[in-house]
Amino acid sequence: MPTTVADSAPLPRFCPPLLGFLLLAITAGCGQQNQYFEPPPPEVTVAAPRQQAVTRYLEITGTAQPVVSVDVRARVRGFLKERHFEEGSMVEEGQLLLVIDEEPFQLQLEQTKARYAEAQTTLQKAEQSRARELARAKVSLDEAVLFQAESNETRLRKLVSGKAVTQDEYERAEAQRKQAAAQVDSSKASLLQAEADFETNILAARAALAGARTAMRNAEIELSYCRMTAPINGRITEVNFDVGNLVGDNQASLLATIVQLDPIHVYMTLSESDFLKYQQGLAGRGSKSSPVAMGLDSDEGFPHRGAVDYHDPAIDSGTGTIRIRAQFPNADRIILPGTFAKLRLPIDQKQDALLVPERALGTDQSGQYVLVVGSDDMVQYRGVKVGTRVGEMRVVEGEIKPEDRVVVEGLLRARPNMKVVPKQIATPEAPGAAETAAKNGKRS
Repeated sequence: MPTTVADSAPLPRFCPPLLGFLLLAITAGCGQQNQYFEPPPPEVTVAAPRQQAVTRYLEITGTAQPVVSVDVRARVRGFLKERHFEEGSMVEEGQLLLVIDEEPFQLQLEQTKARYAEAQTTLQKAEQSRARELARAKVSLDEAVLFQAESNETRLRKLVSGKAVTQDEYERAEAQRKQAAAQVDSSKASLLQAEADFETNILAARAALAGARTAMRNAEIELSYCRMTAPINGRITEVNFDVGNLVGDNQASLLATIVQLDPIHVYMTLSESDFLKYQQGLAGRGSKSSPVAMGLDSDEGFPHRGAVDYHDPAIDSGTGTIRIRAQFPNADRIILPGTFAKLRLPIDQKQDALLVPERALGTDQSGQYVLVVGSDDMVQYRGVKVGTRVGEMRVVEGEIKPEDRVVVEGLLRARPNMKVVPKQIATPEAPGAAETAAKNGKRS
């Protein structure tokens, strides 16, 4: 469509002085070149490594086990009559736990008491026997008769030679003497038998009394087995038999188990090489036992303190390991048998170890490193080997010296061979060796 004069927009009009100014500005701009200004060096915070004695630790895992675990068993056969504890509760030594029906055992005890009293009477009767005295008296009487018979025979022997008495009278006297002698021998044999019977009867009565006493004591023991008490302080498990069940039938029925929780043992397994380090540490300290720190999954660090009290006498040749045991107080009973635990065993102490804040460590494909600011304020790369953690600091070894200025803040702003503006700060305090075991919550 053709455009009319009325439809076209009016053209702008430029003032000659303004147009000249714009042309002059454009011409001046085209003649100036861009220039690069280098940014100022970044500021970083540096600190010297801290030098102090540091204890090296061996960190391992272990499992808690009770120091004492006692099974409560039925030692006599009977019906379970009473239960006097709550399952899973704490019980004290001597506390009554379970009762088996005592009536049959009480009757048996009464019977043995009666037999014991009977045996006592029999012994008393045997000791008071007069059979020996009667036998001795009979011997004395028969000896007197024999003496009279011998005297009569002697007298008649003299008279018969003078024809004062007949031969028949003398022979009767001789026969009476022989009879009296035989009676004496018989009485003496009876006396020996009476004395033997007296001793035998007493020994038999004493043996019967001892047997009755043993039977009575056994009945008392069996009666006492009906009332089962706690042999130790600890936590008791659930009962395996309800009241009314027959227990102790042809075997010692396991009724419950009591586990002592304070103190508690923790068992751990060391490799042969780690055990040798542990032994060398003991020898260096001149100690027979080593302190050990423990932490549970819910703990920050290693708050529980104990000591190693046992290790196996030999290394297992099949696995190349050895088991050691530590004992820990457990008054609050937080540590339960079977609990998984982290433990720290001191190996040795390194004097004048160098520590840097853990935030000063960097990691690349070659390993861990730190950045150090030289005397010319140029950043230098130093590879290090990281050791034990001490609070918020780490032991480092390698290309580092106590007087170096280590970059602790601003690692992302610094790179090797780069000039920086260092800001020196004091090295943070590191906890001592004893505090380390409590505060360290990570593995070295």
